[in-house]
Amino acid sequence: MTEVMTKVALRELVGNRTPLTTSPGTTIREAAQAMQKAKKGAILIVDGKRLCGIFTERDLVNRVISLGLDPATTHISEVMTVDLVVIHPDDSHWAALSVMVHKELRHLPVVDGTQVLGVVSRRQLMALDNALMEAAINKTEASRLFI
Repeated sequence: MTEVMTKVALRELVGNRTPLTTSPGTTIREAAQAMQKAKKGAILIVDGKRLCGIFTERDLVNRVISLGLDPATTHISEVMTVDLVVIHPDDSHWAALSVMVHKELRHLPVVDGTQVLGVVSRRQLMALDNALMEAAINKTEASRLFI
């Protein structure tokens, strides 16, 4: 196949949607309820407009439930991931996937300077990659798909 698949900039993926965010003083229960309502596996923690952490479903299991912490009284700032890996919105979905695989991440904040634009998930990026591959295959003559 000589055709090159399209790269998609992360800016296109996050669009104008407002990311799911909360403040450091939020309880784990409140954050989990917000995540459930939004059907998201991660929530970004912002202090004012500054991104200061991320909290994921995996954090809920590994840092709250397995340690016996009370979600109703434990603040998200006590258990959020603070050593953040972020990516620029002009980077491609391929670059994001590569970072996520190498750093073993499932969610990656998209940040332009100090502005948080959104978060992408590995599942979302893999689905996009699959759709792009299918589109490229469908554009290729069937006889060229076989050796």
